[in-house]
Amino acid sequence: MKNLIKAIACTTCFMLSTFSYSNANDFYAQQKEANHKADYVYVQVDESPVYLDGLEGLEKLMKENLKYPKNALENNIVGLIHLDFIVEKDGSLSNISITRNVKGSGLGEEAKRLLSLAKKWKSGVRNGEKVRVNRRLNITFSLENNNPDLKIKLFSPPLPENLDAVYTLNHNQAEPAKGLKEFEAFLNKNLQYPAGALNKNLEKMVLVSFVVDKEGSLTDIKVLRPGGFGFDEEITRLLALSPKWVSGSINEIPVKSSKTMAFKFTSFKTIEISEPLKR
Repeated sequence: MKNLIKAIACTTCFMLSTFSYSNANDFYAQQKEANHKADYVYVQVDESPVYLDGLEGLEKLMKENLKYPKNALENNIVGLIHLDFIVEKDGSLSNISITRNVKGSGLGEEAKRLLSLAKKWKSGVRNGEKVRVNRRLNITFSLENNNPDLKIKLFSPPLPENLDAVYTLNHNQAEPAKGLKEFEAFLNKNLQYPAGALNKNLEKMVLVSFVVDKEGSLTDIKVLRPGGFGFDEEITRLLALSPKWVSGSINEIPVKSSKTMAFKFTSFKTIEISEPLKR
């Protein structure tokens, strides 16, 4: 009878722990999806973000605050500047970057400063929710009769010019389909600790670069900073076995992208993933 009670108790504990683990995994997956959705930057939306005073108001703001760069003014330098930026869900601007410039003129930097003054934006909407949206502003600087002036146009950024190129992405980066923790668990489950390091109580970091293709497969795996003792070969083998990732994207189009990550082989015969590094 006692043995039966013990067996029932053990079975119950096992079922409860399995249930808890399953719930935890479900929660983590839902949280991961929610975080990904919150961070995603869209181009195609149902309602585009707009400056609250309209394009005319934005151009007026920029003209009133224009400080034509001294070097450009003295040398009669004019030209077209492209600024890419994100309109956040709260209507603020972030990630303002110069994607076309007139070298050495200071016009790109002035355009960036002027756009940063435009605080009053209405956020974009997709499926009834406010989302982050990528936009491009073209600014044409002119010196008609030596009078500084500018004209603006607002666009959606174009599609990637070369879908076969390998990109380094600042946002919408490639990532493991089930998140870094699950990917780390996969690495440890399949780890074959190098025989040459088994009895040496080592801690080694290996820095690796690789390409995540448009289908999510890992290719072109290269060790940038070796750890020796067979660790380099083992992490290369494990990455080649990796389940498919979520590919990186530009303007919602999947592209090949490069990643650089650090993997720590611990004295406990496990692998820990460092935070992804930018190249």
